[in-house]
Amino acid sequence: MHFNSKDIDLYASQKDYVDTAVVPLIELDLTASGMKASAGASEYLQSLTVILEKQFKGRILLLPPISYVRAADRTELGGQLKKELSETGFKHIFYLTTDPKWRSVDDLDNVLWLPAIPTGDMDQSFKKSVMEDQLRQVLPLFTKEWTHHS
Repeated sequence: MHFNSKDIDLYASQKDYVDTAVVPLIELDLTASGMKASAGASEYLQSLTVILEKQFKGRILLLPPISYVRAADRTELGGQLKKELSETGFKHIFYLTTDPKWRSVDDLDNVLWLPAIPTGDMDQSFKKSVMEDQLRQVLPLFTKEWTHHS
């Protein structure tokens, strides 16, 4: 389910089954030298999370991307997210990011770092293939968490 009014109505009626939140974390680099890479990483991560949501529709709620500047304190932001999300009743929370700095935030569980793959100039069929390959790498991490903590 997506974070929109239609899906939130559905989520409210099926809350017992939707036990997982997915939070995309996107670093904004608005410098002249970093903007294109930042936009590409954002595009890649958002495409991947949409495919992930389709795969597990009815089990996960895909939250809107959390965007932050390069100088942001990830530990502080992570703590705020964890506190807010702990009050929601989700059994599982996954944070997906292409920003390697999140790997050093010890306070957050299930931070999945993925290398940004520039998909902007790929033709659609190749892009789809790349995204499916990436999904195959992420899926076991979700199923392991669900199996281990259910």
